[in-house]
Parts: sequence; C-alpha cells; structure tokens
Amino acid sequence: MGSDGEPVADKWPPFVHLGDTSVMANDIPAGIRIIRGANRTLGRVAPSLASRLSRRIFSTPRKFAPREWEVPFETMARRERLPSGLSVLRAGDGPPVALIHGWEGRATQFAAFAPALLAHGFSVVAIDAPGHGHSRGKQTDPYRFAEALIDVSAHVGSLYGAVGHSMGGGSIALALSSGLSLSRAAIIASPSSLHDVLHRFSAAMHLPPKATDHFVRDARRRIVARGYRTDDIEGALRAVTVPALVVHARDDKEVPFADAERIAGFWPGSTLLPVERVGHRRILRDPITIAAITEYLGAGLPRED
Repeated sequence: MGSDGEPVADKWPPFVHLGDTSVMANDIPAGIRIIRGANRTLGRVAPSLASRLSRRIFSTPRKFAPREWEVPFETMARRERLPSGLSVLRAGDGPPVALIHGWEGRATQFAAFAPALLAHGFSVVAIDAPGHGHSRGKQTDPYRFAEALIDVSAHVGSLYGAVGHSMGGGSIALALSSGLSLSRAAIIASPSSLHDVLHRFSAAMHLPPKATDHFVRDARRRIVARGYRTDDIEGALRAVTVPALVVHARDDKEVPFADAERIAGFWPGSTLLPVERVGHRRILRDPITIAAITEYLGAGLPRED
C-alpha cells in the first residue's frame, strides 16, 4: 500500500512524484522495472525507439475494477453510452455537474461526491474518460479527456459545473480554452503543466536525456497537430474567466502541492484550498473536500427569493 492507503500498482505510470519515499523498489510492478532497466541502454543507443515505446506506455491506461466503496454509485445511477463511445453515469435532475477522473481512474471514484451534489440540488454526469472504464478506446491523452467534457456538455445541453481529479482537472482547463462553457469549476490534485508530467514520466521510466528530448518533442508535436497550444495548461488558464476552487493535499506524493499553487497563481478568479493528510486519492473521499466543493458550486446558483 502507498502512503495514501491505495495500492501502489495504481500509481505507475504516469503521475509519479519521485520524492515519494514510501514507494519501495519491490512495490513497483515487475513490467515497469524491466522497462526501466531496458531504457537505460536502449535510450542511449536508440533514443527515438525508446521514446516511441515510452509514448505507447504513457498513452495506454490500465483498467482497474471499482473498489467496494465505489459500487453504490454504479447501482444508484443510470449508465448511458454517448454516440462517441463515451460511457457516463447520470443521476439527478438539477443543474448538471460533470465529474471526470484522473489517469487510470473511473467514473465510480466520485461515489462519495454524488450524494452530496445530489442533495444540494445538482444532477451529476460522471465520465469514464476515453480508454477508461466502460468507454471505448485503448489509448488516450489529456486532450481526449478535454474533448470528452465538450462531448458531454453537448449531450446534456449544457453543463453548470465540472469537477476534475488529477489529469481530469487539467482537462477541464484545456476544455475551457477550447470553448467549454461552465459557471464554476473545481480542480482536485491536478498537475499544472503537461511539460512537467512528461518529464516526471521520463524520469520514472529512466529515459536518458536524448530519449527524453525525443519523447517531449514528439508530445509537443502531437499537441500542435491537435490544434492546442504547446504551453498547455498554464497557457489555457490565463485566458479563462470561469471561477474555480483548486483543492490539493499538502501530502500529495504524486502531484506536488506546488502545482496547485501554480494553478491558483495563473487562473484568474480561482481560490486555493489546501487540505491535510488525504494524499492523492483519498482526497476523493475526504468530507472536507467534498463539502467545500459542493458549497462552492452551490454558491454560484441563482438565489431563490
């Protein structure tokens, strides 16, 4: 188990914070250990090949079954499949709030959020991102996450708000910069820069410098080809006017708390809420986080006279 009480296997890759001393070498999946060893040699003699192999790993999420505490959400909500192949869980009849998980996550990870949001009068649309959960596809990236949010907004008519965890939070920023309309947003434990994520992944996979350069350059080329800016999340946020609550645990070992400070610094109208001792994943069940986000979203609703 990792320091936040979740199996370490769920953390590899890509959001690896190498300062996490609680992750011991024997806890790293054997396949990752083999690839890391091979990259030390392959990355020097054939950096382009090592880069391509790493990109495939980076963009191919593994799927994990819902944990016991997530199951009630699956049973109380209705599952729908959109024409695009996205699978979502829907519940409630109020202003719709999209919920989007992080890398190798799933819609049911918002099981603790759903009752609070429903009780506040919202409806929820929890998304299995492309290549995750019940949605179609095998490979994905943050930009497909963002496109999924835009797709869901079109499907429900419009979204009132969105809550994103980890990569899901970053995808909200990207979607807003691409035309998604929201009244309010909440970002949980999210990275502030795709560039940093790429370099963390490269370090975690033990890619030598030349292979890392190939890996990052190829990723940037693909970003431009999809019509996005290469300064990614920061560049997207500087032009966003939607109010947002940025929530991050100080003890997050996968995405450093400094990322939240950066996001709050360059997102106009955002508010930073530090929380304690809930790590990167337990934050999704943290009563303080859930209450703060629910109240923040609710504060943007028109008041009844």
